[in-house]
Amino acid sequence: MPDRLDSYRAKRDPGRTPEPFGPAEEGVRALDAPRLFVVQKHAARRLHWDFRLELGGTLRSWAVPKGPSADPADKRMAVEVEDHPVEYAGFEGLIPAGNYGAGAVIVWDRGAWRPVGDPYEGLARGKLVFQLSGYKLHGEWTLVRTRMAQGGKQQWLLLKHRGDAWAGPGRPFAEESVLSGRLLEELAAGEGRAERAVREAERLGAPRRALSRGDARLMRAEPRGAPFDGEGWLFEVKYDGYRLLARREGARATLLTLRGEDATALYPEIARPLETLPVDAIVDGEVVVLGPDGRPDLDALEARSRLARPADVARAAIERPATYFVFDLLALGGLDVRALPLAERKRLLADLVPRLGAVRYADHVEARGEDLQREVRARGLAGVVAKRADAPYRAGRSSAWLDIPVERSDGHAAATHDASPPVPRAARPARPAREVKVTNGEKVWFPADGITKADVVAYYRAIAPFMLPYLKDRPLVLTRYPDGIDGKSFFQKDAPRWRPEWMRTVRIRSEDAGRDLDHFLVDDADGLAWIANLGTIPLHVWSSRAGALERPDWCVVDLDPKEAPFEHVVRIARAVRALCEELGLPSYPKTTGQKGLHVLVPLGGQLTHAQSRTLGELLARAVEAELPEIATTARALPARGERVYLDYLQNGYGKTIAAPYAVRPRPGAPVSTPLRWSEVTARLDSSRFTIRGALGRARRLRSDPLLPVLSGKPDLMAALERLRVRMAASGAGRARKSAREGRTTR
Repeated sequence: MPDRLDSYRAKRDPGRTPEPFGPAEEGVRALDAPRLFVVQKHAARRLHWDFRLELGGTLRSWAVPKGPSADPADKRMAVEVEDHPVEYAGFEGLIPAGNYGAGAVIVWDRGAWRPVGDPYEGLARGKLVFQLSGYKLHGEWTLVRTRMAQGGKQQWLLLKHRGDAWAGPGRPFAEESVLSGRLLEELAAGEGRAERAVREAERLGAPRRALSRGDARLMRAEPRGAPFDGEGWLFEVKYDGYRLLARREGARATLLTLRGEDATALYPEIARPLETLPVDAIVDGEVVVLGPDGRPDLDALEARSRLARPADVARAAIERPATYFVFDLLALGGLDVRALPLAERKRLLADLVPRLGAVRYADHVEARGEDLQREVRARGLAGVVAKRADAPYRAGRSSAWLDIPVERSDGHAAATHDASPPVPRAARPARPAREVKVTNGEKVWFPADGITKADVVAYYRAIAPFMLPYLKDRPLVLTRYPDGIDGKSFFQKDAPRWRPEWMRTVRIRSEDAGRDLDHFLVDDADGLAWIANLGTIPLHVWSSRAGALERPDWCVVDLDPKEAPFEHVVRIARAVRALCEELGLPSYPKTTGQKGLHVLVPLGGQLTHAQSRTLGELLARAVEAELPEIATTARALPARGERVYLDYLQNGYGKTIAAPYAVRPRPGAPVSTPLRWSEVTARLDSSRFTIRGALGRARRLRSDPLLPVLSGKPDLMAALERLRVRMAASGAGRARKSAREGRTTR
């Protein structure tokens, strides 16, 4: 049976475009269930709007040259095009020249759609009726098929129904993206309001300073009974929601509660727009779930916050999306703006975040607090917060911010400006008394070396400061050896129910197991010691984090020698490094703890797992072509011969590698050890990196040579273009050589 994405993939090269390449999977859902829709404004050869409806695991897509219209009299032509991956609904960026559909793309609108009747039957007979609930498009619409267009494409009309509150002529739509707030022209030009805001903040004297979690603590309001008017005061709406601090760092977003707990996984529809912002920032705001009447619905928000299963969260993000109203700015483009007056911070903030979408700017009124309070009461909202326009942002409670609630007649207490979401236990580290006892510590796990279970537990506790950065928020896979390396072993992904409450987990759907599994997340030395005491020797980690499971931090090329000499591994590793340098990519080596080496390339969350695997394959095949006598990408053992296998398949979703500093179950207790490239020479002996010397080496090096892989964000599009040109030239060279050899033979 053909894949509905075959046509999409045939038109695109994953090595040359940032567009996603997702699997087509049939979703089991009620026919009238809400589904995702997106409209993307696309400046290709001709400007048009791409209208997409999620159905059956893909986005059914139509190109609308003039865009949707709320006027029922407008019959907008819509040409059916190839299905797109569901992941495409979050795509915004530049498709490079020379690619299919080259040009700028923004997410013009997105939300949920609900079919009226059977959608498959409607598509088959040429009339699909549906309801939209987006940020710009609402109400009932119809797609009607008219004829087969030139080239075999079906032609439809997109029509707005009469008779609902969102129909009528003269209803213009905002043109900016509901993800990033950028106009299509700004994205195409490479600079817009956000970049100009950074320059303005620098002109205002904001110092260049990185803010850690400890630095970026929330400012809080003092209670105030009665509303008031006052010059020099700004008045904002207080929502029935939860306070969140959001960090955007290198295209990765983190949402933190008032208590500093990570709530990113609870609100993916908020994290994605923050990731799309064109510059790094730290912002302060309040998250709500808006009801059908446009008012915050606290019960719906509390229901959202109780969800823990990723599948449930993903569905709720479509059916009951949250909105993050952003009202203050702490950092912008690497500048600390907390000392600037609130009025200036909000002016900069207005140029950073959208006015419409899941993340949006929270506006204010000047001086007229009593008028705003009356309006808030009339609309049934929670209250007003009064803020001094000249106040800097300072952590803790301050009389420069005053919380003025509205008295509610229904007995429901309005949430305070400081309310914090209850992060589900699966994502929250509880803090009861901790006691990690080592049981059967005298049991010998490495017989030839006399290394006991207690030795391994002690090693993991001691190495924790160096190892934890690689474990933070990453799902783990354990390999347990209850009787040591000579006994039986087994893998463990699912955390037992009898785990301590303070051990964090993340729930992930396992297609192999046919159910959800709770993977361990390790935050500290206690957690590491507790896992080791289970009988764990090696720990394997995902390349992505719990808050962004689809976005890996690194691409790995695993050099597996089997029976090949180690000097060949070294030679190939250095060839990978040379190739990466030629492409403008940083690369970092580590021992696997067995016979081979890992070479890791930082991705900064810019690719999906499928794209990361493609990058790994391109690197591996390029090196294979350069060193065919010692390198191979053939997976089957008989086909490898005595060559080193370049394994790029460890970059798939759910794939793992041995964590840096993990002990491996081999005689000598070797450790997977970060290396400097200056150490990767013919003299390298990976067997000398063991449990006995790993801690001393880490301390002597002072800085971990592998650590930059966690934060690096190279220009991947430029690198992939260089790689494409290189491989094309190499292929042409091989063709010319083959032709010369053919002439010689004749």
